[in-house]
Amino acid sequence: MTQGAAKSGTERRRFERVDVGYAAKVRVTDPKGQLLGTLRQIGRGGIAFEPEKPFKKDKKLKLVISDDSEKIRFQVNVVVRYAGPRQVGVEFRDLDAEAAVDVGILIGKYYESGS
Repeated sequence: MTQGAAKSGTERRRFERVDVGYAAKVRVTDPKGQLLGTLRQIGRGGIAFEPEKPFKKDKKLKLVISDDSEKIRFQVNVVVRYAGPRQVGVEFRDLDAEAAVDVGILIGKYYESGS
């Protein structure tokens, strides 16, 4: 589990992120189903994933997050906040109520499992 905003001011995140283990196999795709990456962290404010291709910072995207073990599949609007070869971090934009519930379910699942 990753800590939330630190009091020192060096950490900008407003929400705690929960690590998602390799065994979870939570997929991040585009709306057409093309695999974009594998989820590694999730929080109320966004996600981080291992990308299958390069991404550009500040790009606005629609992503679909799928966890087959929970039968969860939902779409989110995001903006890329950081983009590296090993991890991409995105912030949710205009998260609707249904997607927010699904995000909460995944946070709870991976917080409890510690993976």
